[in-house]
Formats: sequence, C-alpha cells, structure tokens
Amino acid sequence: MLLFGDLHINSRIVDRVIETMKNWISQNLDEKNLIFLWDYVYHFSYDREALLKLYSFLLELYQSWKNVYILAWNHDWLWNTFVFEEAKRTYEIIKNVFDNWESSGKIEFITEPKVENIEWEDILFFPYCLELGEWMSSWAVSKGYNLDSSLSSEWQVWWAQLIEIESTVNTLSKSQNKNERFSAELNKLLLKYYQKYGKLTVIHHYYTEWVNFPWQRWRFYFNDIALSHLLCELDWLKLISGHLHQWFTYKNYFCTWSVRNTSPLEVNQAKMLFKYSGWKIFGKMFFVNPYFQVKNIEEWVKVDDNYLEDFKKEVIWENIKNYENQWRNVEINSDYEMKNKDVSVLLSVWNMNYEDMYSYIDENLFKQLRDVKLKKVYGQTEDLFEKMDIEWINLTSWFADWKWLLKDYLKVKYPNDYEKYLDFLKKGKII
Repeated sequence: MLLFGDLHINSRIVDRVIETMKNWISQNLDEKNLIFLWDYVYHFSYDREALLKLYSFLLELYQSWKNVYILAWNHDWLWNTFVFEEAKRTYEIIKNVFDNWESSGKIEFITEPKVENIEWEDILFFPYCLELGEWMSSWAVSKGYNLDSSLSSEWQVWWAQLIEIESTVNTLSKSQNKNERFSAELNKLLLKYYQKYGKLTVIHHYYTEWVNFPWQRWRFYFNDIALSHLLCELDWLKLISGHLHQWFTYKNYFCTWSVRNTSPLEVNQAKMLFKYSGWKIFGKMFFVNPYFQVKNIEEWVKVDDNYLEDFKKEVIWENIKNYENQWRNVEINSDYEMKNKDVSVLLSVWNMNYEDMYSYIDENLFKQLRDVKLKKVYGQTEDLFEKMDIEWINLTSWFADWKWLLKDYLKVKYPNDYEKYLDFLKKGKII
C-alpha cells in the first residue's frame, strides 16, 4: 500500500503536489491500496478551488481501479463538519446509482474509527475526532472488551503493560481537564480494538505523550490530547501516523512526512512518499517547494549552481543520517528531481544589503529561483548559541524554536528566578 502524509493544500501548490503524487503512483502501478493520512487544509486557509482539484484527482484514482482511503485529520474539520462532506455525499450517490461505474475500486472517507483487512493486515483507521459521541459509547458497550484476568495465555505475556495503560486511563478519566478525559477515552477505545484483534496496525493522527521522538524537539502530554507512550511497547501493535511533518521510526511507531513544505519554517527538509508492506517501508525522496537556509554567507562566498547543488546533497545526507538504523526495514531512495523555480533560499549574512544581493548569489541563479531573502547574522546571537550549546540545524527544524531559545536564555541568565519568569510568560500566553 502507498502512504501519503499531511497535505495542507492551496491553489498555489495544488498542481505540483498532485503531479508528485501521480508520479509516485505511476512508479508503483501494482499497488492497489492508497492511504491518505491527510490534513487537506489549514483551518485558516480553506481553499475550495484546490479542494475540487484534489477531489477530481481522487475520482481519477477510483476510476483506475484503486482503493482510496481518506482519513479526516485535525485540520479537516470546520467545527463538526468534515471539509469533504459534499465530496463524500457525491461519491456515495455515484456508487449507489452507478454500481459498476467503470471501476472495481472504491473511495472511503473515514471520519470514524473502523477496521479493514488490507493486504492480510487488520488495519484500524483512527481518524482525528473532535468529540467521541454516541458511536464510541455504543461500540464500547456492545463489544464489552474489558480487560480482565481471563485473557488467553498469549495475552498474559502483555498483561502487565495492558494493566499499566488501563491504570493510566482510569486516572485520566477522573481528571478535571477535559483534554485529559478525552485522551482517556481515546486510549480506552484503542485498547479495546487491540484486545479484540490481537495483531493490529493503527493509522492515526494523535500526539504520543511523554516521548521525545527522533528529530522532534517537542514533547506532548495527555492535556494535548495524546495516546499513551506505553502503546509503543506492545507486541503485535504497529502505529503509523502523520501530523508531525517529519518522518521518524521509534520501536513499533512510524511517522510519515508531510507531502510538501508547509511554511518557510520547515527549512532544509527533503520530503518523502512511502510504500508500506508489513514491517517493510520504502521511501522516495522528493522536493515540491523546498526552503533552504544557508548559514553565514561571507562576502567573498557566492552561491552559484555548484554551491547550491552541493548544499542540496548535504541536506539530503543530513535528512537520511538522522534516521539511519532507527528501523532496519526502512529503505530510502534519495534520487530526486528539483526545479530551481520551486526553490526558496534564505541566506544568513553578516552585512545585509539587498542592493549588494549579487555579491552573495549568482545573478542568473537568483533569477531562476522562486524566492531569495537575506537574514542578518548577529554576533551576540552566535555567541549565545555557542554558550548554550544549541545547534543551528536543530533551531531551524521546528516552528517553536524561539520559545526554546527564550527558555534556555532565561535558564542561563536568571537561574534563580527562572521558574518565576517562566510562570509570568505562561500566564501572559507568550509561551
């Protein structure tokens, strides 16, 4: 099966993204099952024209005998309405009226948890839910899969882990925090599915509490709405998700990348699409709209085609290196295509003067690129990074790095009053 990560589509990027996905599908024509782990849009950027193009693409896949599974994630809800609700209803009408509509494929818009057996795996589609509603409580009551000591000998092996998760769930259920109570219900539901099926692959869109995953600087908790980190310890359970925009592997957990760079803050990242089969993952690297940040360009250095090409190779190597040996069954194809007209470059320079732009970058290359910007380097900031042992590549890898920088600065500058300042910033909703 083919996996497609977060999309966040808009009219400016939709054609390039669809072309990238079509190329990936054409390279894997034998793959019938296509799973879209999508955030289609941003909440603040509902682009109807782009959505209609996307829906036409999905219909093309359906007509070409593909099974298309589309999961609703957190950005795909406008309050309690799924953004593709009209597309979902249209497809249901087509399916009912034209039962053999030149296709044996199907399209599934998944807005509630469901299990399907795909390629000999029981797969739980666990979409993002704004509320659990009656379907959750009725499912739990009708199935009645409560944890008890009468489990089979196979289950007894994982008894201690299950009991620990259940204990956490019971504690969260009594919390005064509504997000923690919500997390309790999510984990309870997932445990019930797991106990019913035994071997289960879960495709979801939630945070995992407590764990700092590889290359992720942020840690989440149950009040962020999250799954228990203990789920990563369970045998016969596989976890696959999107949401975090950078791929990683951790124990039984695999996270896909976003399909494109969703903001200039996602710098020096290659993106990937994936093919999944059991424990085997194959990734193909590509660049739809890359943002590159070149650090500390001196006036005597000029970015030209050769410089940029070497820099791209370094970015690719860094992306692969940070995940090597995390999961022995991951294979990455780093061959790529990249058009200069899609590339944005941020040059960190000591003396920022746009009138002298061509002293930093070759004029012909400048005219080919989508965008080039200058960013001034301040010596004091460089000294601060060095003193606090903060790596530049980590600082530019996550949208909230300025918060980490501020916290680290306060720790160094005001160690005795750190907690007081931190509390003040939290109350003011600054961090």
